[in-house]
Amino acid sequence: MDFPRVDAGPLDRWCARHLGSGIVAERFRSGRLSAVIGAVLADGREVVVKVREPAARLDGCFAVQGLLHTSGYPVPEPILGPTPFGRWTACVEAMVEGGEELPSSGRDPRPFASALDALVRAARPSAGRVDLEPKPSWNRWDHAGPGVWATAEDVERPFHAVAGPDWLERAGRGARERMADWRAPTVVGHGDWHRNNFRWRGEELHVAHDWDSAISGTEAVVVGIAAAYVAPSVEESAAFLAAYQDIAGRRFERDELEACWATGLWLRGWKSKRQVVTGEPIRSLTEEEAVRLTALAGI
Repeated sequence: MDFPRVDAGPLDRWCARHLGSGIVAERFRSGRLSAVIGAVLADGREVVVKVREPAARLDGCFAVQGLLHTSGYPVPEPILGPTPFGRWTACVEAMVEGGEELPSSGRDPRPFASALDALVRAARPSAGRVDLEPKPSWNRWDHAGPGVWATAEDVERPFHAVAGPDWLERAGRGARERMADWRAPTVVGHGDWHRNNFRWRGEELHVAHDWDSAISGTEAVVVGIAAAYVAPSVEESAAFLAAYQDIAGRRFERDELEACWATGLWLRGWKSKRQVVTGEPIRSLTEEEAVRLTALAGI
């Protein structure tokens, strides 16, 4: 995929047309798969414009963000849904600043598990009603393409065209099969439950960002993804899964818990395969960890 080039002049004119006010200052630019621009409008509003390749799933993501905001979940207020920006698509949300990078308890899993449980409950009305397919590549364990791993959007070489270590490919195949075996109702979650997407005030979530990464799947998959991001070691993931079950007020069945572990294994394996394809050392998963996770997943 191409990274959007967003020049100041066209962006100013686009905002004047679609938001009724041009830009007087830019606060920041960032982004990896999309261009993310923080801007101050002439009418005083501070907004974030996200520009990326068009995708049908973005309408569903915007709908989820709107539902969450209306419910009181701490997400930026959505202002403008997917709208053409030349060959690209742009969305606009209110800028939310402040907050700390970690809760006051640091890396304790409970605040992250609590925020995820609240998300699953708040987004429940949208489950099965919004189209969030295809998932981002790092969540697309159920892809129909060749090989074990979905190819990353920002990597030119197809993942299946590059051989990975045998232990990595075996682990990924087993994880996919285990995830597919677990059948349960669909919930809505966040496919990039990374610490960088949160800001906190004490133990309370101040804001959660990046709703282009909204996904749907079984609760086991949603929870397994979150555990792999905020609690990547086996021991940390076990603590996160225990905390989530406590907060949700139910114990997972054995098969459901194994599907959580399989999800974390596949996600960490996907990151490792990306490193193989791009010529980097494998850092996201060791063979020893793959063996431990495979056993926990019941593979």
